[in-house]
Amino acid sequence: MTGQTLTPEQIGIGMRISIHPHTDAFVDVILAALEETTTAARERGILENLVIETGEVSTYVGVRSGAAAQQLAEYATTLIAAASRASGRAHLTSHLLLSRGCPGEAACELVPGEMPAETRVDLELTGLPAVAAWSLYPLADDGLPHMEPIMAAIEAAKSSGIDVVSEHYATVLRGDLAEVLALVVNAWGRVGEQVPHVVSHVSISLDSPSAGWAGAR
Repeated sequence: MTGQTLTPEQIGIGMRISIHPHTDAFVDVILAALEETTTAARERGILENLVIETGEVSTYVGVRSGAAAQQLAEYATTLIAAASRASGRAHLTSHLLLSRGCPGEAACELVPGEMPAETRVDLELTGLPAVAAWSLYPLADDGLPHMEPIMAAIEAAKSSGIDVVSEHYATVLRGDLAEVLALVVNAWGRVGEQVPHVVSHVSISLDSPSAGWAGAR
């Protein structure tokens, strides 16, 4: 079996996601958002492609088959948007950890440059402005250059049309929730076509009261 024929499950593609609605009704908001997201995945016909396990800290979403990046991006967008609506647009934060490739997840030998390409993510706009602190980590275990993919991803983000600012330890993205998530997932997927193990972390904030403070960017 070559890298090009491996399934997402064999490669070990998935994410952990958590949502944090800043409201006293956080339990109801989280449960409603999880239920709406599961229903949406079932209606799209992708639920059977996913392994979904919710625990005390976060929800694991693993991809068994199909277009991995698109399915993860759809799940994350639906979950965060649903939680925002269910909370009445209260301040909402969310954390995502995307991982692609072994070791640790799948028993396979992945060869740099022989990885299956990801389908480019395409999401409908949500109408929800979002700001995100984004980091990308190509885990170049074989001594491959790691800064080149990171800098290429940042340059691609700057030409995407959304607001991009470099800050300490992260790149800050501002745009529609769908635009931000599509950029993050596409960048992670592109690097994963060359680097066998790549991780991306993003913290997303919607409707933050800090956005109204003088001096907030």
